[in-house]
Amino acid sequence: MPNTLPVQIELPPAVAETFARWLQGRADYTVNQHWNEPRYVRIEDTAKRRVAILRRFPSMFAAHQTAAQIRAQLSNQEAAQ
Repeated sequence: MPNTLPVQIELPPAVAETFARWLQGRADYTVNQHWNEPRYVRIEDTAKRRVAILRRFPSMFAAHQTAAQIRAQLSNQEAAQ
């Protein structure tokens, strides 16, 4: 049984973008804290290193994915208008 619960929240676009920025900031902070750890330095591709760090911290990986989803939905809404 999954330990997550899908939730749908309607937010104004400005609030949703602020929330996405906050979530992404938390994930970025975690990545920056662990960027030069020996276990990650050997990964030369920066995108793969970032994902490896985030996978070590599931809540931060979820925050990163949620921020990306929010931004994708906002861009789809803008394109539809």
